[in-house]
Amino acid sequence: MKEHIAAVHKQTIAQAAEQLFLERGFNGTSISDICAASGYSRRTVYRYFATKEEILYYIVVNGLEQLRDRLTDIVQAEQPFLAKYEHICAAMRAYYEHCPISARAVREFRPPSLGAVTPTMEAIFSLGTDINDALARWIEQGIAEGVVRETADVMMAVYVFSAQLHALFDLVETKGSFLLPTLGKTKEQFFAYGQKMIFNSLAKESLL
Repeated sequence: MKEHIAAVHKQTIAQAAEQLFLERGFNGTSISDICAASGYSRRTVYRYFATKEEILYYIVVNGLEQLRDRLTDIVQAEQPFLAKYEHICAAMRAYYEHCPISARAVREFRPPSLGAVTPTMEAIFSLGTDINDALARWIEQGIAEGVVRETADVMMAVYVFSAQLHALFDLVETKGSFLLPTLGKTKEQFFAYGQKMIFNSLAKESLL
C-alpha cells in the first residue's frame, strides 16, 4: 500500500515537472516551480526525488518503459516483418509525440564516465538495450523472411533505423509548418513517404 501511495506521489510530481520542462526548459525550471505546480512542499518533493535531475530521469524511464513494452508486444506478435514495420513506426512516433521530454533527453544524452553512472542511469541504459534487442529481433525476422538484405549488420541497422525515424520526427516538428504547405502534403503523407524511404534502406526491394 505504501509503495502504491509513493508511486502516485512521484507520478504527480513528475507530471507537473514534465509540463514545466516543456514550457520553460529543464534549466529554466526550479524545484520551487515544481513544488508550486504539483501542490507539494519542497520537503515532500525532496522526499521522493533527491534532485531535479532525478525527476528528469524518472520521466525518461517512464517513457522508455512504455516504448519498450509496446515494441516487445509488436515484435512478439505473429505477424510478418512488413506488417510489424507500420506498428513499430507508430509506436516510436507515439513515444516521440506523447513523451517528448523523455525522447528529447535520450536524444541529447551524453554517457558519463563509468564512475559517474547512477542506478537510475543504469535503468535507462538497460531499457535502451531492451529496446534495441527488440528491434534487432525484428530485423532478424526480416532477414529470415527474405525482405531485408542478408548483408545487413543487425545492430548497426538498429541504431541507424532509430536515428532516421527520430530525424524524420524532428524535421516535421521543427520545419513542418513551412515544409508541408510548400510541398502540398499533409503531415501523414510526409510521414508515410519518409517511412518508406527509411524502410528502403533495409529492404531488398523498394516500396516507392
